Amino acid sequence: MSFLQPWMLLALPLIAIPIIIHLVNQRRFQTVPWAAMRFLLEANKMSSGYTKLRQWLILAMRTLALAALVLFTARPLTSGIMALLGGDSNRLAIVVLDRSPSMSETLPGANGNKLQMAVQQLGDTFRTLGIERIVAIDPVSEKPEEYTSVSQWLRATPQQTWSATTDIPGMLEKALLYAKNNRVGNTLVWLCSDMRDSDWRSRDGRWKAIQDGFKTLPQDVRFSVLDLSGNESNNRSVRVTSAQRIDGPKGPELSLNFRIDRSSSAANTSSNDTNSIPVEIAVGENRSVLNVDLNGNSAEVNDHRIPLELLRDDPNASRRGWGSVRLPSDSNPADDQSYFVFEQPPTRRTVIVSDTPELVAAIELCASIAPQQSVQCEAELLNPSQLDALDWSSVALMVWHQPLPSGKTLETLEKFVSSGGQLLLVPPESPDSNTAFGIQWMGWENPPSNPNQAIANASSDANASDDRGDTAADGLARIEQWQNDSQLLANTLSGAPLPLGQLGIRRVCKIDGDITPLASLSGGTPVLAKIDRTDSSITICATTPSDRDSTFAGDGIVLYVTIQRLLAIGATRVGTAKDVVAGTEHRIVNPTSAMAAGPESVPSSEYAMHSGIYLADDILVAINRGLAEEDPRMVDQDALQRMFGDLSWAKINAGKPASSLVQEIWRWFVVSMLAALLIEAILCLPRVKRPIPAKTSI
Repeated sequence: MSFLQPWMLLALPLIAIPIIIHLVNQRRFQTVPWAAMRFLLEANKMSSGYTKLRQWLILAMRTLALAALVLFTARPLTSGIMALLGGDSNRLAIVVLDRSPSMSETLPGANGNKLQMAVQQLGDTFRTLGIERIVAIDPVSEKPEEYTSVSQWLRATPQQTWSATTDIPGMLEKALLYAKNNRVGNTLVWLCSDMRDSDWRSRDGRWKAIQDGFKTLPQDVRFSVLDLSGNESNNRSVRVTSAQRIDGPKGPELSLNFRIDRSSSAANTSSNDTNSIPVEIAVGENRSVLNVDLNGNSAEVNDHRIPLELLRDDPNASRRGWGSVRLPSDSNPADDQSYFVFEQPPTRRTVIVSDTPELVAAIELCASIAPQQSVQCEAELLNPSQLDALDWSSVALMVWHQPLPSGKTLETLEKFVSSGGQLLLVPPESPDSNTAFGIQWMGWENPPSNPNQAIANASSDANASDDRGDTAADGLARIEQWQNDSQLLANTLSGAPLPLGQLGIRRVCKIDGDITPLASLSGGTPVLAKIDRTDSSITICATTPSDRDSTFAGDGIVLYVTIQRLLAIGATRVGTAKDVVAGTEHRIVNPTSAMAAGPESVPSSEYAMHSGIYLADDILVAINRGLAEEDPRMVDQDALQRMFGDLSWAKINAGKPASSLVQEIWRWFVVSMLAALLIEAILCLPRVKRPIPAKTSI
């Protein structure tokens, strides 16, 4: 409990007045022994118990009445965060709203979605607390927005979620910068979220800097986390995984792959339950319905063909277009639709930079063989001096078989990967001390072989010994661990894993830096890895595919699949149809772009944050929510304690509808005061003496 007028609590000592009066009255009379009254007093003690009890009750009621009067004048409040409010000193509120797709969910019994509930409850709370100065942190705006009244803040606050994952640490960095640059008094920061870890990024290194920054502020800053998580109702989501234009036997066709998932907490669903869901598939202005059987909590539709020549009379309709896959409405409309674009596949171009091209000849071969008839692949060898004349806009994959770049070349490659291009680093024959992309080659070594693993591989593949000789005694190190949930090393469409365990490694180049291993030898030595960065566009192969270093060329399945998957990812930057993640393409989709399909009433300044189809110059862009939104992990109490550390914070559970997070309860103290005075008055009434019946004589 806290108070809007805590200084009134200074009057609490006044409750001692009835006690003082009682003690003073006890001293008004002097006791004088008198023999004639001795027996009378002893007789009167028999009835004095009730009198003393009544006096103590009267004293207690008078004291309670005064205490209730003081407390109600101080305007008491009740809520789980009252220890943070601090009374009149908090006149500034900084609001951080989570507007990720999961905040579109409507909880059972609620009148609106989670975001609308948060805005309504915060507005009522600010009015109750008398807060008029509100600062809203928005990742789209360059600077925080200031409001001078609750009504003004409510009118300006959007109550529509976007499709981008929220970056709460980044928004808190903006709040910290605002508090440093503006002289503000004691401040309460409100963070309203449904506690998804994908939004909070609890393992992000920025949290330590945020803690240290707020600790250095001269003013008192306190954090209130409004928890809007709740049990998901029967929610389903859809995601288009692939949309490709192909040349079929009867003309151009659209090959569509998509996946439907149902929340595991949906009402009483069993893994054996089968439900048929009508799915609306739109291609341009044409609509069709496909019934999909949902077995348990998921369903996948692969290679659903749609003829393109029959769509419209427009001759370009079969070359480039857009569409969407939509589910029936449920508790969260933000994940019921997924957009896609398609075009005649552009050439997947690979550029290999190497002074010893014979060592990477297998990579050149894999990059030049198209995975299907409708896709064209090219591979060419260049030396570093030819990069200045290279048309980077047509390159999907760059293979760098050179010492790590520096200077202008490094800047050019950084721009390439930041625009979506894929970079594969292969160790040179003579690594130097250069450092680039946060890593350094540390030199070649011969890893120890693992005969037991080789024997196991030979027994599982009867023909392997014919190609490699005696696998139990070939002296090769074997890959023992790999991430089949990664995009590069994922299982095939049939569910079969890639045969990485059959690969043999003769030499490997050690890596120093922040990397995420994708495939490792015994002891953890990485063979394939990703550099830890947000774009995830740089892959490392710690050996070469030459027979001198590995069996990548002889066992070409893994090498071919990996190269083609890198090309497929890099090809998204080539051409005029792009699939991007919401919140990442402000340079392509901007307020000057045109929306072809998407949610209504979206301001043009937020186009890049919302799912839809946009036309930016001559580029057709499909924006969808990121894969991080599929992560169900939540931020628990321990994670919050780790993120906030020694800062003053508290969490409020606001999952249920309520008019306000804070409520004044002075009325209860008025009722308590009146009840105490009434009881005191009743106790002060004199006892009614019953008449003694007259004796009759016979």
